[in-house]
Amino acid sequence: MSKRFKAIKEHFESAAKHFDREFFKVAPHYHEGIEALVLALPFKDNSKIKVIDLGCGTGNITLAVKKRYPRARVACLDMARNMIEMARVKLKAYRDIEYWLGDIRKYDYRALKPDAVVSSLVLHHLEKRQKKEFYRKIYAALSRGGAFYTADFVLPTSPYLQKMGMEQWKKFMLRSLPPKRVERVLKMHKNEDKPAELTFELELLRAAGFRHVDVIWKNYNFAVYGGVK
Repeated sequence: MSKRFKAIKEHFESAAKHFDREFFKVAPHYHEGIEALVLALPFKDNSKIKVIDLGCGTGNITLAVKKRYPRARVACLDMARNMIEMARVKLKAYRDIEYWLGDIRKYDYRALKPDAVVSSLVLHHLEKRQKKEFYRKIYAALSRGGAFYTADFVLPTSPYLQKMGMEQWKKFMLRSLPPKRVERVLKMHKNEDKPAELTFELELLRAAGFRHVDVIWKNYNFAVYGGVK
Protein backbone atom coordinates (compact mmCIF):
# COMPACT_ATOMS: atom_id res chain seq x y z
CA MET A 1 0.00 0.00 0.00
CA SER A 2 1.40 3.39 -1.00
CA LYS A 3 2.12 6.17 1.48
CA ARG A 4 -0.87 8.13 0.15
CA PHE A 5 -3.24 5.18 0.55
CA LYS A 6 -1.99 4.59 4.09
CA ALA A 7 -2.77 8.24 4.88
CA ILE A 8 -6.26 7.84 3.38
CA LYS A 9 -6.87 4.69 5.41
CA GLU A 10 -5.75 6.39 8.64
CA HIS A 11 -7.94 9.40 7.83
CA PHE A 12 -11.08 7.29 7.47
CA GLU A 13 -10.26 5.06 10.43
CA SER A 14 -10.09 8.13 12.68
CA ALA A 15 -13.08 9.89 11.08
CA ALA A 16 -15.51 6.95 11.10
CA LYS A 17 -17.22 7.55 14.44
CA HIS A 18 -18.29 11.08 13.56
CA PHE A 19 -18.23 10.72 9.77
CA ASP A 20 -21.92 11.23 9.01
CA ARG A 21 -22.13 14.25 11.27
CA GLU A 22 -20.01 16.24 8.83
CA PHE A 23 -20.19 14.26 5.59
CA PHE A 24 -23.42 15.77 4.29
CA LYS A 25 -22.01 19.25 4.94
CA VAL A 26 -19.03 18.44 2.73
CA ALA A 27 -20.63 16.47 -0.13
CA PRO A 28 -22.94 18.79 -2.10
CA HIS A 29 -26.51 17.51 -2.48
CA TYR A 30 -25.35 13.97 -1.72
CA HIS A 31 -28.80 12.50 -1.13
CA GLU A 32 -30.01 13.81 -4.49
CA GLY A 33 -27.02 12.30 -6.28
CA ILE A 34 -27.41 8.90 -4.62
CA GLU A 35 -31.14 8.88 -5.37
CA ALA A 36 -30.28 9.41 -9.05
CA LEU A 37 -27.70 6.61 -8.91
CA VAL A 38 -30.08 4.06 -7.38
CA LEU A 39 -32.88 5.03 -9.79
CA ALA A 40 -30.48 4.39 -12.69
CA LEU A 41 -30.11 0.71 -11.74
CA PRO A 42 -32.23 -1.04 -14.42
CA PHE A 43 -33.94 -3.68 -12.31
CA LYS A 44 -37.43 -4.24 -10.95
CA ASP A 45 -37.87 -3.23 -7.30
CA ASN A 46 -38.49 -6.81 -6.13
CA SER A 47 -35.44 -8.19 -7.96
CA LYS A 48 -33.10 -10.41 -5.98
CA ILE A 49 -29.99 -8.72 -7.36
CA LYS A 50 -26.39 -9.02 -6.21
CA VAL A 51 -24.65 -5.69 -5.59
CA ILE A 52 -21.11 -4.67 -4.70
CA ASP A 53 -20.67 -1.38 -2.84
CA LEU A 54 -17.11 -0.15 -3.42
CA GLY A 55 -15.73 1.75 -0.44
CA CYS A 56 -18.97 1.45 1.50
CA GLY A 57 -17.97 3.88 4.25
CA THR A 58 -20.72 4.03 6.87
CA GLY A 59 -23.21 2.34 4.54
CA ASN A 60 -25.11 5.26 3.01
CA ILE A 61 -25.26 3.95 -0.54
CA THR A 62 -26.07 0.39 0.56
CA LEU A 63 -28.89 1.77 2.69
CA ALA A 64 -30.34 3.50 -0.39
CA VAL A 65 -29.99 0.30 -2.44
CA LYS A 66 -31.72 -1.84 0.21
CA LYS A 67 -34.61 0.61 0.49
CA ARG A 68 -35.35 0.21 -3.21
CA TYR A 69 -34.27 -3.44 -3.50
CA PRO A 70 -35.08 -5.09 -0.16
CA ARG A 71 -34.21 -8.53 -1.60
CA ALA A 72 -30.78 -7.42 -2.79
CA ARG A 73 -27.68 -9.20 -1.58
CA VAL A 74 -24.94 -6.62 -1.01
CA ALA A 75 -21.20 -6.98 -0.50
CA CYS A 76 -19.81 -3.93 1.30
CA LEU A 77 -16.11 -3.31 0.67
CA ASP A 78 -13.90 -0.87 2.55
CA MET A 79 -10.29 -0.64 3.67
CA ALA A 80 -11.13 1.08 6.97
CA ARG A 81 -12.23 -1.32 9.70
CA ASN A 82 -13.96 1.44 11.66
CA MET A 83 -16.03 2.43 8.63
CA ILE A 84 -17.23 -1.15 8.22
CA GLU A 85 -18.17 -1.31 11.90
CA MET A 86 -20.24 1.86 11.51
CA ALA A 87 -21.90 0.36 8.42
CA ARG A 88 -22.77 -2.78 10.38
CA VAL A 89 -24.61 -0.66 12.94
CA LYS A 90 -26.45 1.41 10.32
CA LEU A 91 -27.46 -1.67 8.31
CA LYS A 92 -28.21 -4.06 11.18
CA ALA A 93 -31.89 -4.29 10.21
CA TYR A 94 -31.02 -5.79 6.82
CA ARG A 95 -30.06 -9.34 5.93
CA ASP A 96 -28.05 -10.45 2.94
CA ILE A 97 -25.22 -8.00 3.56
CA GLU A 98 -21.62 -9.20 3.81
CA TYR A 99 -18.54 -7.16 4.62
CA TRP A 100 -15.05 -7.32 3.23
CA LEU A 101 -12.09 -5.43 4.72
CA GLY A 102 -9.31 -4.56 2.29
CA ASP A 103 -8.15 -2.72 -0.81
CA ILE A 104 -10.91 -2.59 -3.45
CA ARG A 105 -8.28 -3.14 -6.15
CA LYS A 106 -7.60 -6.61 -4.73
CA TYR A 107 -11.15 -7.89 -4.32
CA ASP A 108 -12.27 -10.93 -6.37
CA TYR A 109 -15.21 -9.34 -8.19
CA ARG A 110 -15.97 -12.44 -10.24
CA ALA A 111 -16.72 -14.49 -7.11
CA LEU A 112 -20.07 -12.78 -6.46
CA LYS A 113 -21.01 -12.39 -10.15
CA PRO A 114 -22.71 -9.05 -9.37
CA ASP A 115 -25.66 -7.55 -11.19
CA ALA A 116 -24.56 -4.08 -10.10
CA VAL A 117 -21.45 -2.37 -8.81
CA VAL A 118 -21.91 1.02 -7.15
CA SER A 119 -19.74 3.50 -5.30
CA SER A 120 -19.72 7.03 -3.97
CA LEU A 121 -16.74 9.33 -3.49
CA VAL A 122 -14.23 6.50 -3.69
CA LEU A 123 -12.70 6.17 -7.16
CA HIS A 124 -11.10 9.61 -7.09
CA HIS A 125 -8.57 8.03 -4.74
CA LEU A 126 -7.26 5.87 -7.59
CA GLU A 127 -4.55 7.12 -9.94
CA LYS A 128 -5.64 7.71 -13.54
CA ARG A 129 -3.22 5.02 -14.71
CA GLN A 130 -4.97 2.44 -12.50
CA LYS A 131 -8.48 3.01 -13.79
CA LYS A 132 -8.30 1.35 -17.19
CA GLU A 133 -7.59 -2.07 -15.68
CA PHE A 134 -10.00 -1.44 -12.80
CA TYR A 135 -12.97 -0.65 -15.07
CA ARG A 136 -12.20 -3.68 -17.20
CA LYS A 137 -12.18 -5.84 -14.07
CA ILE A 138 -15.60 -4.50 -13.06
CA TYR A 139 -16.99 -5.04 -16.57
CA ALA A 140 -15.71 -8.62 -16.73
CA ALA A 141 -17.29 -9.48 -13.37
CA LEU A 142 -20.77 -8.05 -14.07
CA SER A 143 -23.61 -10.26 -15.21
CA ARG A 144 -25.00 -9.61 -18.70
CA GLY A 145 -27.20 -6.51 -18.46
CA GLY A 146 -25.50 -5.56 -15.19
CA ALA A 147 -24.78 -1.95 -14.31
CA PHE A 148 -21.94 0.12 -12.90
CA TYR A 149 -22.65 3.59 -11.52
CA THR A 150 -20.53 5.82 -9.34
CA ALA A 151 -20.98 9.18 -7.65
CA ASP A 152 -17.66 10.97 -7.48
CA PHE A 153 -15.56 14.10 -7.53
CA VAL A 154 -14.55 14.82 -11.13
CA LEU A 155 -12.86 17.57 -13.09
CA PRO A 156 -14.11 19.64 -16.04
CA THR A 157 -11.72 19.90 -18.98
CA SER A 158 -11.37 23.67 -18.69
CA PRO A 159 -9.03 25.14 -16.02
CA TYR A 160 -11.51 27.98 -15.59
CA LEU A 161 -14.38 25.57 -14.92
CA GLN A 162 -12.19 23.57 -12.53
CA LYS A 163 -11.53 26.74 -10.54
CA MET A 164 -15.21 27.68 -10.61
CA GLY A 165 -16.19 24.23 -9.40
CA MET A 166 -13.80 24.43 -6.47
CA GLU A 167 -15.14 27.86 -5.56
CA GLN A 168 -18.72 26.56 -5.60
CA TRP A 169 -17.74 23.58 -3.45
CA LYS A 170 -16.07 25.87 -0.93
CA LYS A 171 -19.14 28.12 -0.90
CA PHE A 172 -21.36 25.08 -0.21
CA MET A 173 -19.23 23.96 2.74
CA LEU A 174 -19.08 27.45 4.25
CA ARG A 175 -22.85 27.41 4.63
CA SER A 176 -22.56 25.00 7.54
CA LEU A 177 -18.87 24.61 8.45
CA PRO A 178 -16.42 27.11 9.98
CA PRO A 179 -13.76 28.50 7.61
CA LYS A 180 -10.87 26.71 9.33
CA ARG A 181 -12.62 23.35 8.94
CA VAL A 182 -13.31 24.05 5.27
CA GLU A 183 -9.62 24.82 4.72
CA ARG A 184 -8.68 21.50 6.36
CA VAL A 185 -11.07 19.64 4.06
CA LEU A 186 -9.57 21.35 1.01
CA LYS A 187 -6.04 20.55 2.22
CA MET A 188 -6.92 16.84 2.65
CA HIS A 189 -8.49 16.87 -0.80
CA LYS A 190 -5.28 18.24 -2.29
CA ASN A 191 -3.09 15.71 -0.48
CA GLU A 192 -5.22 12.56 -0.78
CA ASP A 193 -7.39 12.82 -3.89
CA LYS A 194 -6.57 12.25 -7.56
CA PRO A 195 -9.72 13.25 -9.46
CA ALA A 196 -9.77 12.87 -13.24
CA GLU A 197 -11.63 14.69 -15.99
CA LEU A 198 -15.18 13.44 -16.39
CA THR A 199 -14.63 13.02 -20.13
CA PHE A 200 -11.64 10.76 -19.33
CA GLU A 201 -13.76 8.59 -17.05
CA LEU A 202 -16.51 8.21 -19.67
CA GLU A 203 -14.00 7.29 -22.38
CA LEU A 204 -12.46 4.60 -20.16
CA LEU A 205 -15.87 3.10 -19.45
CA ARG A 206 -16.66 2.90 -23.17
CA ALA A 207 -13.23 1.39 -23.87
CA ALA A 208 -13.87 -1.24 -21.18
CA GLY A 209 -17.01 -2.31 -23.07
CA PHE A 210 -19.81 -0.53 -21.21
CA ARG A 211 -22.87 0.53 -23.21
CA HIS A 212 -25.20 3.48 -22.64
CA VAL A 213 -22.42 5.34 -20.81
CA ASP A 214 -23.88 8.56 -19.51
CA VAL A 215 -23.87 11.26 -16.83
CA ILE A 216 -27.15 11.06 -14.96
CA TRP A 217 -26.60 13.80 -12.37
CA LYS A 218 -24.08 16.60 -11.95
CA ASN A 219 -23.41 19.51 -9.62
CA TYR A 220 -20.22 21.34 -10.63
CA ASN A 221 -17.34 18.98 -9.72
CA PHE A 222 -19.59 16.20 -8.41
CA ALA A 223 -21.21 13.76 -10.83
CA VAL A 224 -23.01 10.43 -11.08
CA TYR A 225 -22.09 8.45 -14.16
CA GLY A 226 -21.73 4.90 -15.46
CA GLY A 227 -23.08 2.37 -17.91
CA VAL A 228 -24.37 -1.15 -18.46
CA LYS A 229 -22.87 -4.37 -19.77
